[in-house]
Amino acid sequence: MSDLILHHYDTSPYAEKIRLALGLKGLAWKSVDIPVIMPKPDLVVLTGGYRRTPVLQAGADVYCDTECIAAELERRHPRPTLYPSGSAGLAAMIAGWAATALFPAAVGYAFATNAEKIPMEFHKDRAAMRGIDQVDLDRMKSSGPRHLERLRALLGWVDGMLADGRAYLTGGDAGLVDLSVYHSLWFLSRNGRRVEACLEPYRHVTAWMARVASIGHGARTELHAHEALHIAHDAEPGAESGVDPANALGLKAGDRIAVTAEDTGRDPVEGALTGLSVERVTLRRHDAHVGDVAVHFPRVGYQIRKL
Repeated sequence: MSDLILHHYDTSPYAEKIRLALGLKGLAWKSVDIPVIMPKPDLVVLTGGYRRTPVLQAGADVYCDTECIAAELERRHPRPTLYPSGSAGLAAMIAGWAATALFPAAVGYAFATNAEKIPMEFHKDRAAMRGIDQVDLDRMKSSGPRHLERLRALLGWVDGMLADGRAYLTGGDAGLVDLSVYHSLWFLSRNGRRVEACLEPYRHVTAWMARVASIGHGARTELHAHEALHIAHDAEPGAESGVDPANALGLKAGDRIAVTAEDTGRDPVEGALTGLSVERVTLRRHDAHVGDVAVHFPRVGYQIRKL
């Protein structure tokens, strides 16, 4: 199997989710450091335009979005599982809740509290990801109490799940459910004492966070971005399972398509359709720097448009 290469930066909460997944499985992986804000030339030449963090590379196969990355890690290395007690469906639903409710509240509160400490270039970059033209720091700062009130309710739900003494959210073993909730709270814990203090009333949550953190990140070694691109160039994408003939979009293998995220970072990636199921869409594209690569996305959360 090809080496696992994670394109990420250390302060990314979604990358922390995948770093912990690699640790839970006890895997060795290569780390490529990418810029926190655009431009990200070495990343987008690999993905075809997708800019979000993290991205997993295995040879000439490129996996975008943490849900797609986690599923691929499970496929390649099924033991130990990311889905104890058959929790794959629950993990997907919890990840959706975390991404649309918990993460915005956590990031919103951290940003509101630290608005003037964060470089304006970062504010502008994240606003552009959301399709917003202007950065209003006064409005951002005034949103803090609203985000904190929402956080208190959401943290109460998580604390209640752990109140029966279970070690992890689905029982005695850690899994993707835990990592999907943890990474937002990890972000809170790294954004100053005032922000981190919101976690303290939830003693079950804070004890659980310590257990999740102890999973670690597996065996990490550093790799330069140019080396990762050379690896992609010298490899061939893996075989695809084909296009589901019953797909509701009427797409066929070889159709030119564009895949675009539905929420943030709506940069379309174009290529030839090679794989489509209810769980994943795959396209192939060519670039002089990386040769032929297959770029994989989860089906949920992404739009497919025939070109």
